[in-house]
Amino acid sequence: MGVTVETSGSSGVPKRVIISDEAIQASTDAAIERLGGAGQWVLALPEHYIAGMNVIWRNEVSGAPLVRTAGAFTAEAFIEALQSLEHERTYTSLVPTQLARLVDAAALDRSFIGPVARLDRILLGGQRAPLGLIERAARLGWRITRTYGATETVGGCVWDGRPLRDVKVRLTDQIEISGPQLADGYEDAALTEQRFHTDGTGTRWYKTGDAGSLIGGTLQVSGRIDDVINSGGIKISLASVEHVVQVFAPDAVVVGAPHPEWGEVPAVVTTLKPSLAEIRAAVANALGKPARPNHLVTVSVMPTTASGKPDRKRLARLVASRTQERRRRGIFG
Repeated sequence: MGVTVETSGSSGVPKRVIISDEAIQASTDAAIERLGGAGQWVLALPEHYIAGMNVIWRNEVSGAPLVRTAGAFTAEAFIEALQSLEHERTYTSLVPTQLARLVDAAALDRSFIGPVARLDRILLGGQRAPLGLIERAARLGWRITRTYGATETVGGCVWDGRPLRDVKVRLTDQIEISGPQLADGYEDAALTEQRFHTDGTGTRWYKTGDAGSLIGGTLQVSGRIDDVINSGGIKISLASVEHVVQVFAPDAVVVGAPHPEWGEVPAVVTTLKPSLAEIRAAVANALGKPARPNHLVTVSVMPTTASGKPDRKRLARLVASRTQERRRRGIFG
């Protein structure tokens, strides 16, 4: 029968993805093989999205009861859920925001370290982790594996840059993925034709829309192919800027802002209040002066898409409105 899963991806546009039982089984089997065996899972993610569904499917193989966190995610609720684990192998899947909360909690209370360290593996996906977060978790003895994929690939199918069994990755104008875990497509036939295609050898590929590189067979994702701005004739990857900025503001999102002289410039949106001067200096050092953000916009709540990812289109409109107002008032930057 399979399932149909709604996803907004990074574009914010809802899509209904059709996934077969065969794709689910292939994904589940490959994940368990890479983990080294079936185990009991803690579900800390929404179960109506693919990452949460994967936790449920993988847990079923173990025969152990699924452990759920109670209510909204907190470090305390997660640690409490860990107490219910009983299988010899234990796992969980988190997004970077959740891992950051656990790391921050452990810095204040070292009693949080041990229970998390007993997990055999923490899969981390959903979005790029802020610079240094995985290293901080590793220093606590926590075993982190970064996952990359999409609902269209039944979730993460590349772990720490290495494809799971039977998964193939290639680079064209973007990252493309092939394998038995590919979804059948979308309910929207036109979108299916746009994002899925079969090459001359009969191999079916999914176009991710992401840019990246393959170094020694290891995939490195650099960001969305449409996430590049042209600032004064220089191409700037907003994802690369964001990676640096998140050292100062872990929840920061970097979008393009209109500029009367340069065309577009990077702008930072965050709920925190970091120093723009420090951010500009760090970005210049890491990526060059043209990549320095020109604006810092503070919001009380970060707008998100239906899947919980930052709503970048809405943020870009907000930044454009704020910068237009600044120029109207004669404040240039």
